[in-house]
Amino acid sequence: MSDITSTDVLIIGGGPTGLALACDLTRRGVACLLLERAARPATASRAKTIQPRTLEVADDLGVIDRILELGATHVPTRLYDRDRVVSEKVEVAADATSPHAPYAPIWLSQPLLEGILRDRLAELGGRLEMGTQVTAVTQHHGGVTATVRTASGIRRVHARYAVGCDGGRSFVRQQIGVQLQGVSYTEHRWHLADVRVHGLEPGRQHLWTSPEHGILSLFPLPSTDIWQFQASIPADQTDPPEPSLELLRHIFAERAAVPGVTITDADWLSLYRINVCLADRYRVDRVFLAGDAAHIHSPAGGQGMNTGVQDAYNLGWKLAAVLTGADAALLDTYEQERRPVAQAVLDDSTARLHAVMQAAGSSDGSSPHKGLTGDFTTGLTIGYPNSPLSQGPTAGGRAPDAPCKDASTRRTVRLFDLQRGPHWTLLSFGDHATDLPQATLPLRAYRITTDPSAAGPTTVIDIDGHAHRAYDALDGETVLIRPDGYIATRCPTHAVRDVLARALAPATAH
Repeated sequence: MSDITSTDVLIIGGGPTGLALACDLTRRGVACLLLERAARPATASRAKTIQPRTLEVADDLGVIDRILELGATHVPTRLYDRDRVVSEKVEVAADATSPHAPYAPIWLSQPLLEGILRDRLAELGGRLEMGTQVTAVTQHHGGVTATVRTASGIRRVHARYAVGCDGGRSFVRQQIGVQLQGVSYTEHRWHLADVRVHGLEPGRQHLWTSPEHGILSLFPLPSTDIWQFQASIPADQTDPPEPSLELLRHIFAERAAVPGVTITDADWLSLYRINVCLADRYRVDRVFLAGDAAHIHSPAGGQGMNTGVQDAYNLGWKLAAVLTGADAALLDTYEQERRPVAQAVLDDSTARLHAVMQAAGSSDGSSPHKGLTGDFTTGLTIGYPNSPLSQGPTAGGRAPDAPCKDASTRRTVRLFDLQRGPHWTLLSFGDHATDLPQATLPLRAYRITTDPSAAGPTTVIDIDGHAHRAYDALDGETVLIRPDGYIATRCPTHAVRDVLARALAPATAH
C-alpha cells in the first residue's frame, strides 16, 4: 500500500449530497477528492423533486440554468377510478414564485441532477473517482486515513477531514460508530420501477387510488422516455413478491384497466420499505455525515435528496473557512444547525405519508396528493434562529431575493446575483455607504437605496421596494448574510464595524 493520495477533504459517496459538497468546496479553492463505489453513474430514478430552496443552492453553485432546461414544473396529476378520469390538476408542484422566492419546485430525476453536478464539478476542476470502494476509515492526530480498493489495487487516502455521503447503509457511519435511531413502517411498502409506457398521454402523472389496493402512480420523468412506476402494497399482504415486469403489468391491469396501455422495459425494480431514522451524531472528530448517511426520510413531500444537498451547502463553507484559518469550533455548528432540521423533516414527511395513505384508502374520490406539499416542504421557511452564528432575535432566517437595478449600469440585478459566490454579503439599506476594509475579509458590501438617481459601483436601487419589504428593513439598517444565504445578524449601519467583527470572528479567527 505504498500508493498514497493526500487531500484536504475526502468525500465518500458520489450522489447528489457528495457532488454538491465537492462542487462547493472546489469553487472555494479547497483540495477535495470525491470517491464513488459504483463504476458507472446510477440510472435508477429514485428522487425526482427539487424544492425551491435547493434550486437556490443550485443557482449559487452555477447549475440552475441546466436544471431549468431539463426539468419540468406544473406537471398535472390525472386521477382515475379504474379507466374513468375523475380529475386533472396541478397539485404537487404548485407555483410558489414571488419577487422574494424566484423558483417553483422542479421535477427532475436524480440521475439527471447527478449528471449536471458531475459536469459542474469537472468545469471547476474537481476530482471524482468512480469504481473506488472505501474499505476502512481510521482517524489519527490531524487527519483521517481511508483505505480504498480500485480495479488497479489498494491504496490509502490521507485527508484533514472526511465526509460520509454514502447513503442510508453508510459504511462511513458504521466505521465511526454512529447509530441510526428510528422506526420502520412495515405497513407502508411499495413496488417501484423505471419503465417505458405506451398508450398513456405524456406530460402528466397518471394516478389510481382505491381502499382495496392503495396507490398506483405512473409519472413521466422529464427529458427522458422513462416513467416512474409506484404501487403501494396492501398492508394485509404479508409476503409481497419481488417486483418483475410481469408483476407490474398485473398490478396495472388489476388496478387501472385502461385499454391500449402497455408497460415495457423495466430498467430498475425495487421492493421499497419505508424507514424513518436519524443519526445520533453528525460528527465524530474529523469525520462528518451528510445526506442519507445522517437521516432517512419517508418520500412524502420530496424531502430526502433536498435535505442532503442543503446539508452539503451548510458544511461546505464551514470546512473551507476552518481550512483557511478559522476557529475549528465553527464546525460544531454543522450538527447544531442541521440535525434539528432533519428531525423536523422526519416528523413532517412521516405525517404527510400517513395522510397520503389515509386519503388513498378513503372512498370520497379525493386525491391523496392533496396536502402532500406546503410551505415547509419548499425549504424556504427553514432557518437557524438558535444557532451560535445567529446574532439577534431576527437572525438565522433565509436571506430572500428581490429584483433591483445596478446603479452604474441601470440593468436589472437580483439580490441573489450579489450573494452568488463563496463570500459573505453585507446589505446596507439607506443613503449612506458602509466603509469596510473589504480586501481583508471574505465579504462584499452593497448599499440598497430607493433613490432612483443614486450612483456608485456597489450601489443597488430598490426601484419597487421589493428588497426593503423582503428584509423588513428600515433606512440606516444593515444585514449581514452568511455564505450559505442565511442572515447572520442585522444592526444599525453606524454599528456595523463592531457587529461585523463579532459576527465574522468564528469564520476569520486565526
